[in-house]
Amino acid sequence: MGQTQTVRILLIGIILLSVFSCRTKKLAVQPTTDTLNTAATSCPVPDSLLKRLRAANTPFEWFSARITANTDIEKKTNSFSANLRVRRDSAIWLSISPALGIEVARVFISPDSLKFINRIDGTFFRGDYKYLKELLQTEVNFEMIQAVLLGNLYMHYNHEQYVSELDKGLCLLSTLRKRKIKKETELAIPEILTQEIWCLADNHKISRMEMQDYRPVRKFSVEYTSYQPYEDYLLPEKLFVHASAAKSARIELEYSRLQMNKPLNLPFSIPDNYEPMR
Repeated sequence: MGQTQTVRILLIGIILLSVFSCRTKKLAVQPTTDTLNTAATSCPVPDSLLKRLRAANTPFEWFSARITANTDIEKKTNSFSANLRVRRDSAIWLSISPALGIEVARVFISPDSLKFINRIDGTFFRGDYKYLKELLQTEVNFEMIQAVLLGNLYMHYNHEQYVSELDKGLCLLSTLRKRKIKKETELAIPEILTQEIWCLADNHKISRMEMQDYRPVRKFSVEYTSYQPYEDYLLPEKLFVHASAAKSARIELEYSRLQMNKPLNLPFSIPDNYEPMR
């Protein structure tokens, strides 16, 4: 696989968090002792559960971390490290270094644009979210990416009513009950969009989130397998994300060197001699 294609894959994987680790065997993941939860025996009513999920969000102005990632897109695998910096509601910045600590790519994401430079072959990409929508055949925006990175609640679909139920020791908030999904699928209703959020019983941090479109079949999911304490908050330590439509993509991310609310520089410029990525 060419270097340009490799770095393009890294861009897609990081931006979407929809690219996954691929090792011959699945990595074993154990929750940290600080975040082990007691299985739920009952769940709050939907409105109350939604409020608790929102209250469990981590408030921040700045966030930074070192990321170790393993990716697999259509059986093409890569591993790399990246420095992540986030300024709330404004910018997501990434410096990608696959090996030896040498930067090969830099990404800058704002609420209305995506920018990327590939230092390997001197190319750049500059565009908006239409690129990702066409590529993955699903809606993606800044708010969604930011929420996934921090383990915060993101409501993709606007529904007047939700349902809550107990599911294997977790509290589940969803837009449709599974029986209703099955019924509407059998009736060939043209558009069935669902979102399901599983949360831990004791602290209401998100354990898993899935968004699915049943026609055509498209699915985006993220699973937080462990959190780590930072001051008064719980921040993601390891997460898995999966996106499937016409193509399938997976990513495993592991965070280290977490830091919050320390202002950081977000340098990004496109050298004059760089060519548009093709």
